[in-house]
Amino acid sequence: MSGKARTMTNSRRWASVLVLALLVAGTGMSTDGCPSMTPMVPTTPDVPNGGPAVLDGDHTLGEADAPVTVVEYSDLECPFCGSFHRLQFDGIKTDFIDTGKVRLVYRHFPLDSVHPNARGAAEASECAAQQDMFFEYIEAVFDDQSALSAADLRQVADDLGMDLDAYDTCVAAAATEILVNEDVNSGTALGVASTPTFFVNGEVANLNNVRDTIESELVRLGVDD
Repeated sequence: MSGKARTMTNSRRWASVLVLALLVAGTGMSTDGCPSMTPMVPTTPDVPNGGPAVLDGDHTLGEADAPVTVVEYSDLECPFCGSFHRLQFDGIKTDFIDTGKVRLVYRHFPLDSVHPNARGAAEASECAAQQDMFFEYIEAVFDDQSALSAADLRQVADDLGMDLDAYDTCVAAAATEILVNEDVNSGTALGVASTPTFFVNGEVANLNNVRDTIESELVRLGVDD
């Protein structure tokens, strides 16, 4: 990437941070994440011992035998999810995932009532998964959440060098909707009500404390630096 391109990308990222701060200040929203507008009975998440089970169809990064498993429920249009992936994810990947300490599981939780483009983006990312480019795709989407139309999402696929004929066929099929709904149903069963929500070996965390929760769990398990 050229110096000019990096400068433009960094400017866009910090502009997103400023917009996010103004949004929080102007609405009184919590910085924990994007809340669902669907009325829900407050519940304590019923988290299995060790956290949600990792399924064969899950999107994962890291070693399967990592001592800590982080399950992330996320919405590709949620500004808080975007903030996490732009500002925190690279550090967590370098420090914990790439070193074999953490396995990350990404699951979709589009908040349809407040983010009308999130579901389409989630389904498009499943088409990227068919070409083994799931994480590259969602990171590209998080990098510019202002461009989430069907044409924009197809352009992301093109920019990543994906097979567009296969992408188009996949987007037109119903299978991706089923996959996204499976993630949503699993999150709902766990009491997820905002994004991003993280389960760190079963302990619930959000973007403000996920790194601290990971570090605390590693200390508890006696995992050396």
